[in-house]
Amino acid sequence: MTVQQSKRRPLSRYLKDFKHSQTHCAHCHKLLDRITLVRRGEIVNKIAISRLDTLMDETEWQHEQQEWMALCRFCGDLHCKEHSDYFDIIGFKQYLFEQTEMSHGTVREYVVRLRRLGNHLDENNISHTLLQEGFIDENLEPWLPSTSTNNYRIALRKYAQFKTQMPVPVARNIVLNSTSDIY
Repeated sequence: MTVQQSKRRPLSRYLKDFKHSQTHCAHCHKLLDRITLVRRGEIVNKIAISRLDTLMDETEWQHEQQEWMALCRFCGDLHCKEHSDYFDIIGFKQYLFEQTEMSHGTVREYVVRLRRLGNHLDENNISHTLLQEGFIDENLEPWLPSTSTNNYRIALRKYAQFKTQMPVPVARNIVLNSTSDIY
């Protein structure tokens, strides 16, 4: 009696099948047209995927598959690439998706504007405190790029709405509740 060995295939083959089986972005749930494969928070390009020749069986793949996710290109860039710390870009994106009726394309435009503005502020060493006092768009007006200034101002006003509607952090609630118990 012979024991049948499970079929082993290269990881790249499993990933190709995985990629074609994904229909929606793991973050924004948008229907996927073009896909970005991510492993442990890092984008893996198609050349690197083609070189993944480790042989594995179906059981090994089931374990490995949990390390991978399929994202739309927008979410791949947003979640896996470095960005400035001037704005809470990911929180802003979630707010726009969940609290507004904006299309994916419009959300993308607002987020891209803020990312570009954050990079511009970073390159020019603009103080972060300007984002915490008063009206953000007025505070930053002298440092806005000379092109598309109105587009940046519109994005900043939408970002200000997001900041005013953000829930109070949980840690702050705990502190307030614990001090109110003392009185």
